[in-house]
Amino acid sequence: MTIARHCLRVTDIAQLRPFYTDTLGMCDFGTGEAPLLGYDRNRCLLEWRGGAKYPIHAGPSDFYWKIGITLRDLDYAVGYLQQRGWPVSQPRQFGDIGYLCHLRDPQGFVIELLQHGFCGHEKPAGAGHPIGGQATFAHITLRVNDIDAARAHCEHNLGLRLISVQPVPDHRFCLYFFSGDREEPPHDDLQAVGNRQWLWERPYALLELQHVFDGGVGPPGPEAGQAGFTGFAVRKDGAAGLTYVNAADLNDWT
Repeated sequence: MTIARHCLRVTDIAQLRPFYTDTLGMCDFGTGEAPLLGYDRNRCLLEWRGGAKYPIHAGPSDFYWKIGITLRDLDYAVGYLQQRGWPVSQPRQFGDIGYLCHLRDPQGFVIELLQHGFCGHEKPAGAGHPIGGQATFAHITLRVNDIDAARAHCEHNLGLRLISVQPVPDHRFCLYFFSGDREEPPHDDLQAVGNRQWLWERPYALLELQHVFDGGVGPPGPEAGQAGFTGFAVRKDGAAGLTYVNAADLNDWT
């Protein structure tokens, strides 16, 4: 099983493409009118759908949060973004989760950059584009109120497997990572911190669910005419097509 598509409704495809290809170093595996952007055509790709009249208004109670891009050397990537004058937060070690930072694309969609290793454990970025040459499109992050309903849907309907649980009690949430791959983490305990740097090195996308303890996460789909998250798709091994999961069908997660 592969998480194969991340679907967003946007206001202007032509405005976004240069940022993702030139600044983030993604390749376009689609066509001019239907771009499919990512780092590996056989892994997860961004699928944009035009037609939004209003930009996204990202907030802490939105169902959709961000995409995650994992890197070997985060500071190297951030230095490149700063040289280009692109706003990006200062990298920091977020507890025992990872070394990370955030930015927004030209239409306000949030992007997290996350290093494979914790702070001080960077690896050579390698040749090529400063970001694209070392990057994996690694996470689709959604917020949920009902983690039991979301987990049941992921495991029983989609064939995804829970591979890591990362409590962050000080911030009143817990992260759950689901994979379509059958790799086993180094430690059987899904909460083991020793699994996390291994997890960030995976070459495929994960579905990340942030279970918000205090509830209040809004409905999954964007309002009519607004830019936002419209769903994702999985590809089963050996299947020719994709199975799309529409955001509007995930109401029981909230």
